[in-house]
Amino acid sequence: MAESKTVTVVPLNGSNYGTWKVQCRMALVKDGLWSIVSGTETAPASTEAEKYAKFVSRRDKALAIIVLSVHPSLLYLLGDPEDPVAVWKKLSDQFQKKSWANKLSLRRRLNNLRLKEGNSMSSHIKAMTEVFNDLAVIGAPMEDEDKVVTLLDRSP
Repeated sequence: MAESKTVTVVPLNGSNYGTWKVQCRMALVKDGLWSIVSGTETAPASTEAEKYAKFVSRRDKALAIIVLSVHPSLLYLLGDPEDPVAVWKKLSDQFQKKSWANKLSLRRRLNNLRLKEGNSMSSHIKAMTEVFNDLAVIGAPMEDEDKVVTLLDRSP
């Protein structure tokens, strides 16, 4: 029997959507639940009681994985969550906005990132990578060369 390991998803905090999305999706894939959230698997007819009960159990597990990986300060966005498909869409709509305002906000965040004395280079790279990922998520990816130039420019 294969050993099941617990997967920890870094909680969605409002500024790490790109990273959170990948981690949460992989946690759902690992547990065989992504097909429910993506909508490729739908509920069987309620007349098939056993299949329907299994589906509802899996749907609820998917919902729990998503909601428990959202920081408590953002739970107000979800209202009273009941459907993992709807929750995933709400979060996507909120944090994956392909607007100029969101792009500007991410660019400003990137421009304000500087490696400060005493901080580690790895945490600096991680912070920049999160912004790069968020830009890609909203359809405004940066070229690799531009990422390198930006990283070098923001380092002492």
